[in-house]
Amino acid sequence: MTDDTTRRKLLLAAGTTGAVLVAGCAGAGGMDDGNDGGMNNESMDDGGTSDDGMDGDATTTFTVRIENVSTGQTLETSEGTAAVPLSPTAYAVHESEGALFESGASASAGLEQLAEDGSPAGLVNELEMSEATVGAATTPVDGEGPAPIGPGEAYEFTVEAADGQRLSLATMFVQSNDLFYAPEPTGMPLYEMGEPIEGDVTDRLLLWDTGTEENEEPGVGGNQAPRQMEAGAGPEENTTVRRISEVDDGYDYPETADVVRVTVSTGGMEN
Repeated sequence: MTDDTTRRKLLLAAGTTGAVLVAGCAGAGGMDDGNDGGMNNESMDDGGTSDDGMDGDATTTFTVRIENVSTGQTLETSEGTAAVPLSPTAYAVHESEGALFESGASASAGLEQLAEDGSPAGLVNELEMSEATVGAATTPVDGEGPAPIGPGEAYEFTVEAADGQRLSLATMFVQSNDLFYAPEPTGMPLYEMGEPIEGDVTDRLLLWDTGTEENEEPGVGGNQAPRQMEAGAGPEENTTVRRISEVDDGYDYPETADVVRVTVSTGGMEN
C-alpha cells in the first residue's frame, strides 16, 4: 500500500486531487471522481465514450488497467530505496496526433499540473475542447476516494473506440519534479489488422520529462510532490517535453516495466 504520509502529501500538493478534479469540471456538467469519469466536447456519460463523428462504425468496449508494480526496492536513492507511487491518470481516445502533448514542444498548463503535482484536472479540461473522448481515473480499484496508487494497487477505466482510434494516457512518476509516463504523442493503436488489441501494452509507455521544473534526485528532492510544502514548488526549467533518456540530469531512473503495468481487455463489439 502507498505510505500514508506520501499519500497525504501528494493529495495536499495536488490541491486534493479529487476536489480539484470535480471543481475543475463542474462548469462542464461535472465529472465522476471514481474510476471512470469520461467526457468530451459533444457529449458525456458514465462510460466516457462518444461517437466522435463515427456513427455507424462498430465500436469495442476496452477496459484499461494501470497497475503499480514497483516495490520498496525499485528506486535506488542516496538515502536508500523506495517505491514509486503513480498519480491519478488522464486519458483520451482520439484520431489526431498529439492529443496530450507533443515531443519537443512546451507542455500545456494542464500537463504541467499533472506531471508536477499529480492532478489530471487541468489536462482533462484542456482536452475537453478537442475532438477526443477524455476522462480521468482517480480512485484506485476498491478504493474509497481519489488517491495515488502504490505497490499492488491499480486504476481501471473503460472506453469505447472504433478501428482507427488510439488511446493516450498520462500518469505522474510521483518521485520526481515533473516526470510522467505516457505513450508516444501519437498514442497507442487500439486495433491491429482491424481487430481489437488485448493484453499487456506496457511496452508502449515511456518516461517523459515535462521540462517545466528543474529535476532533483528522484525520491529525495524537497520540491517533489511527496515532500514539497505546496503545489508548484521548485525552480522553473522552461524547456520542452522530452523522453527522460534524452535528458542529461545525471540521475538514474528504473525501467518502466519495474514501475507500471498497463493491460487492455475487451468487452465485445457494439454497434
